[in-house]
Amino acid sequence: MHGNEPCGADAIRQLAEDFRSGDLTPAGGTVFLIHANPEATAQGRRHTRGGADLNRLWDFSFVDELRESAWGYEHHRVLDLKETLGNFDAFLDLHSATAPTPPFGVSNGESPIDEIAKRIGISYLVQSWYGLADKVIIGFLKLSGVPALSVECGAHDDPEISRKAYEIAKSFLRATGAIEGGVDLADNEVRTVHVVERITKPSNQFGFGSAWKGFQELEPGALVGRDRVTEIRVSRRCYAVLPNERVDVGDDVIYLAVDAE
Repeated sequence: MHGNEPCGADAIRQLAEDFRSGDLTPAGGTVFLIHANPEATAQGRRHTRGGADLNRLWDFSFVDELRESAWGYEHHRVLDLKETLGNFDAFLDLHSATAPTPPFGVSNGESPIDEIAKRIGISYLVQSWYGLADKVIIGFLKLSGVPALSVECGAHDDPEISRKAYEIAKSFLRATGAIEGGVDLADNEVRTVHVVERITKPSNQFGFGSAWKGFQELEPGALVGRDRVTEIRVSRRCYAVLPNERVDVGDDVIYLAVDAE
């Protein structure tokens, strides 16, 4: 999905080799391994030069709002992928993060994806994501009734990130009954949370109050970050999710999540 997060592409290459060699065999049906954004991967960028974030285009609003001559690679790619997706029994989307983070999943809520998510080796499960549900791929798949899960496997620079993504993907295939191999992680404890706030970067001078890590707990009053005119603090205990102060002004710099009740 994002070219600066190659762990997913590495994982599907390894899975493809496992299927070719016979180390893995489909238990039934067909397993699709899709490299969503090969051009961005080749460029080593989140999205291609002059393009757009592929995982913010799934409401397809650009079709009516942006003239076709202004479309980038990702605009055309999302329309191609739209024709492929929608008839799957289950779907997994692999990512990595800028800051260190425990592996966590984001569910689209279609049964039985939440139960599947608890068997693949993640630590947290996000069941709702404020402000993004209609723009991301799992939100699009929800409209088609496809159980879908996006997983952040860890940090970009984690030397084990590709292995972690591969193990998560293989466990997902096992949990969905697509293969007989993999590791059974049914007893893994998973904490369920909701993302309740997204904070955008107000200026180039904005910086975090601390070097936040993924799912680090923030106490009431904790300083999220500040610039010369703005200071942002949290009003209740929450978790820092996907902190990244290196984004462009106006982009999401951090999300805040709370435990599900």
